[in-house]
Amino acid sequence: MGIKLKGLVAIVVVSLFLTPFCVGVGDVGVGGLDLEKSKFVEVKGSPSVQCEEIAGKIKAGSEVSVTVVLTNFSQEIEESTLVFYSDLEDAGGHVGDGSRVIKDRGSFTVRHREFKDKDKELRIVWSGKAPELKTQQNTTLLSITQEITGEYLVVSVRREVSSEEIEEALNALSEARAEIENANSAISNATKHGVEVSEAETNLENANFHFRDANNSYWQGRAGESVTAAREAAHFARLAKERAESGSASVKCRNYGVLVGVVVLAVAVLVFLIIKRGRKRGIY
Repeated sequence: MGIKLKGLVAIVVVSLFLTPFCVGVGDVGVGGLDLEKSKFVEVKGSPSVQCEEIAGKIKAGSEVSVTVVLTNFSQEIEESTLVFYSDLEDAGGHVGDGSRVIKDRGSFTVRHREFKDKDKELRIVWSGKAPELKTQQNTTLLSITQEITGEYLVVSVRREVSSEEIEEALNALSEARAEIENANSAISNATKHGVEVSEAETNLENANFHFRDANNSYWQGRAGESVTAAREAAHFARLAKERAESGSASVKCRNYGVLVGVVVLAVAVLVFLIIKRGRKRGIY
């Protein structure tokens, strides 16, 4: 009997722990901006990110602070303009000694000759509120570009943003997917041993149906409905596994009974032959 698992979508849960507060490093990269990396300034170390976390991700609606330190401004040019972008709500920050306030999509002109000393640094402290989301999203906390004759990427700090409801949905989807995989394995094993698995397959089809519903609900931003459907999927998957395994157990018991019968018959034949041989010896 063939087993068809339709519409399974892998949900990967990156982190398995929950921490109430974090001080970490942001991901540095192009972050979706198709720009060449700037050669006219360097980022010192890794940007630091202070945030409230849930399952290793930034908690939606929480306050986020990012600190970036720039150094080694090229002396081949006189000045450049730093442009700031962020997906954080009410985003803004301070440059240098804090006297200059920068808002989202704001800019700051740097006179490079003021940074002849390679040890001189330009510190940027940026903050804002993580957006409220309906699905987990990779969010730009802070992106800095540098405008000279062209535009170059200085740094892009990106992190995943999630919420308790989203994490509950992702965990429920992950559990349902694992239960479906277990059921599929149990049915496959039972089929190899000639077990009738039609009832198990029906339960598995129901599990797949609810899993697709859960997955669609999640991506449509209905995390609560996704959790309910995912739990139904896990329930039917467990039923499918139980039915397949109980059928396998019945076959094993039947086979064991047949084996015992064969052994008893063999012993009876052996005893009969021994008795028969003994009688023949008595005659002679």
